Amino acid sequence: MPTATEEKRGPGRPSTGARDRVLEAGLETLLEEGYAGLSYAKVAEKAGENKSLISYYFGSKQGLVGEVAQQVGRRITEAVVLELGEPESVRQIASGMISGLWKVMDEDKRIARLYFDLSAVSVVDDEIRLALQKVKAQWREVITGDLAQVGVPAGEVEALEAFLLAGVQGLGIERLSAETPEDFARLDAARDMFIRAADSLSD
Repeated sequence: MPTATEEKRGPGRPSTGARDRVLEAGLETLLEEGYAGLSYAKVAEKAGENKSLISYYFGSKQGLVGEVAQQVGRRITEAVVLELGEPESVRQIASGMISGLWKVMDEDKRIARLYFDLSAVSVVDDEIRLALQKVKAQWREVITGDLAQVGVPAGEVEALEAFLLAGVQGLGIERLSAETPEDFARLDAARDMFIRAADSLSD
């Protein structure tokens, strides 16, 4: 079945790559300037395309941001999954989640900053909220599956998954604001404390 974008192009009209260029330009604009700095004009200039294509492909500014949010979420999720591997304990799950997020931040701190920026915007924007819900659903699917695999009782899986997700996101926000050696030392201690606490909840 053809996608909505393919249907818009019409039969026999190959993709020009414009949609991907607009999406990439939206990502770069958001990474550089945040949600507040995003505009049709800036995205169009970076993409080298007419700004009317943003509405054509994504419906609205929020539609473009929603697509970018899912792209960012997939990148973080893939990094976390890679770090998790085949965990054998809740301790390894908690540690792997943090390590995955840390790796994304080490590669490009702006990725995590954008995720948290959009999380704040999602409180008042339904379209972005729905996009981030899809991202979190991917996280939950991975984490709940691993928790069940390491033997966490079925009745405790959802609560422990919520605890882990909230803790990792909170530590991520703290890491974004860490600047001095003392800040990072406190963050390392908090990370170790969180991992121990998560492990103790599974006893």
